Amino acid sequence: MSRVDAHGPAAHVRTLSGRHVLYGFIGFFAIIFAADSFMIYKAVTTFGGLETNDAYRKGLAYNARIAVAQAQAKRGWHDRLDYVPGTERLRLSLVDRDGAGVSGLAVSAQLGRPATDQFDRTIALSQTGPGVYEAQVPSIEAGWWRVQITAQRQTEGEVLYQARRRLWIKP
Repeated sequence: MSRVDAHGPAAHVRTLSGRHVLYGFIGFFAIIFAADSFMIYKAVTTFGGLETNDAYRKGLAYNARIAVAQAQAKRGWHDRLDYVPGTERLRLSLVDRDGAGVSGLAVSAQLGRPATDQFDRTIALSQTGPGVYEAQVPSIEAGWWRVQITAQRQTEGEVLYQARRRLWIKP
């Protein structure tokens, strides 16, 4: 009895040759190279990070910045930052360690979005009560905002209090 192949007597059997392996290897790395090139292009052209001007000089003054932070911690001041949607006002309450309002300061706030500096703006807050400072902030959009608070003496200009806060504005 003779055996007959199921595909017929002239069936062609494919084998994996070195050429097939080489083409597969080259194709694999070509896809990886194309994907990496696209990701590098997007990362470089869409960079929205922050750049520090004069980083070397700021680094030299780092010990002075630590001393200012320690002096601020010794004062024991605490703040509460709120946005009042009905009046579109930013309100800062600043109290000392005994709970008394800290008055007589020149307070400013730099508002901005966390991911971009496109909407950054600085506003001056006016004292409306003992330790309460407010400013009108019209047309602020909903979402997360970062707020850099700076309080200094009105006469000397010495910075007494700094804080960074995140503020959520409800839609």
